[in-house]
This record gives sequence, C-alpha cells and structure tokens, in this order.
Amino acid sequence: MPDTRSVVRALYIYTFATLVEWPQEKRSGDFVIGVFGETAGVYSELNKKYSGKSIGSQEIVIKNYTTTKDISDSHILYVSPENSKHLKALMQTTIKENTLLVSEESGGLTKGAIVNFIVEGNQQKYEINKSNAKKHKLVIADKLSDLAARVVK
Repeated sequence: MPDTRSVVRALYIYTFATLVEWPQEKRSGDFVIGVFGETAGVYSELNKKYSGKSIGSQEIVIKNYTTTKDISDSHILYVSPENSKHLKALMQTTIKENTLLVSEESGGLTKGAIVNFIVEGNQQKYEINKSNAKKHKLVIADKLSDLAARVVK
C-alpha cells in the first residue's frame, strides 16, 4: 500500500514553496528543498514529483541530509520525526539562511519549527508559527495561514 501521508506531506511542502515569500537574496539560483532524515517517504516523493520543476525562475533541487553539519542553504528544510530532537539547534543554524523549518513533532512550533505537520482525526494537516517565520524573514501568504489547522501569531 502506498504511503499516502508522505505523498500529502510532499504536496504540502511544494505548496509552502509557492506560498511563502523569501528575502530578495534567496530569489535566484536553485530552490533547495532539504530533507533531514528518512529517504523512503517524503524525500522520495519530493524527488519523484517536484525535482526539476520550478518556483518562479528557480529550479527545484531536492537534497537529503544525514547529519546536522551537512545541512546548508535550503529554502525549506523538512525534519523527519526521528531527527526532531535537533529542532532547537537547527533553528539557530537555519535562521540566518532564511530557511522554512518544517517538522512533524508534537510541540514542534515551540521548538523552533515554522510549520509543523499534525494529524487531526485521520487527516494530515499543518500548523504555522508566524513569529518563527518573522525571525527567519519569511512572509507566509494569507492563503497558507487560512488553510492551517492552527496559527500561532
């Protein structure tokens, strides 16, 4: 049976890419979506469906990171559940790179994530922390906030 949650998460991550505004210096070169951790689920879905597509004039490049020190210069960084213990440290290192930090961890928003995946009922949803986004100099489109299960100001 296909991993439908990973398919949905990958689609959400792509949607975030289209509905978040990055600072000017991040609007040229490749659009990098990084995955820290698992390669079977979200990473392979992103790679299969979105690698080589574009966000504006930027080509999407999907990267997988296995250690925190490999992580560099991603527009979006999805942190898999088994690596969520690194969230606070990652927030510190990704803040200067204006990275949209995405987690899937209970309380992820309080640990520095900007977007956190949650399951409500049987549905994949997400929550947003706008003050974390502001720290990373990212502007979240209203449409993205409107679709979120919960928004922390």
